Amino acid sequence: MKLLVAAMEFRLALARPRLLALNVMVPVALVLAISLGGAPVFHAAAVYTVLFTLFGTFGSSIPLVRDAESGLFGRIIRAGVPRSHFLLERAVGGSAIDALQLLPALTIATLGSISLNEWIRAVLVLWSSVWIANLLGNLVAAVARSLAETALFSAVAALLLLHFSGVFRTPSPQSSWAVVETLSPFQALHETLFAVLVGTSTEVPLGLVLWVLVLPTVTVLLARPITRSLRATRDG
Repeated sequence: MKLLVAAMEFRLALARPRLLALNVMVPVALVLAISLGGAPVFHAAAVYTVLFTLFGTFGSSIPLVRDAESGLFGRIIRAGVPRSHFLLERAVGGSAIDALQLLPALTIATLGSISLNEWIRAVLVLWSSVWIANLLGNLVAAVARSLAETALFSAVAALLLLHFSGVFRTPSPQSSWAVVETLSPFQALHETLFAVLVGTSTEVPLGLVLWVLVLPTVTVLLARPITRSLRATRDG
């Protein structure tokens, strides 16, 4: 795999400096407003988690549907790029770009709270989380038939998974919901952000590892129906 699609994603991002600047400054402005506003740590961690997750999900699904509607996606597939390679490489490039764009916001959110090693660990958790969000964006785009539907489905899917991940509520220990939270994709991001804000540490939850490894396999297995659905988006 030569990562040609991933390289294309980087070139496209650099070719739109205004959008690139906005994608950096908007999260920074939101994080600054929350951190300077003295929000409680629990609320701040929840808002940061929602912001970073929606950033990755929307940033993956909406451009993919736009490319499908314009016919660009279909032309790339017809040019001989394997379906699974395209979807995975696009997520590789998209997650790397998202992580870099969110890096200033993450740094501001954790400024003065953690050591360099802990900050690096937080960056890796963020990168892994937006990798998951980008792959979920591929799946969301496959079931949508317009940009409006894509935005709606992206929000619903992300918020539902954030709920399962314990961002909006804390389940009772040893309950079934606690098990669901442990296996949810964004618990690691939420727990990491909360931990660094209060100056403690946390283990990487099992859910993050599972989703990081399993979701690419799911993408490969579903590459054909995803591609068929996206190509139907243009016809529909």
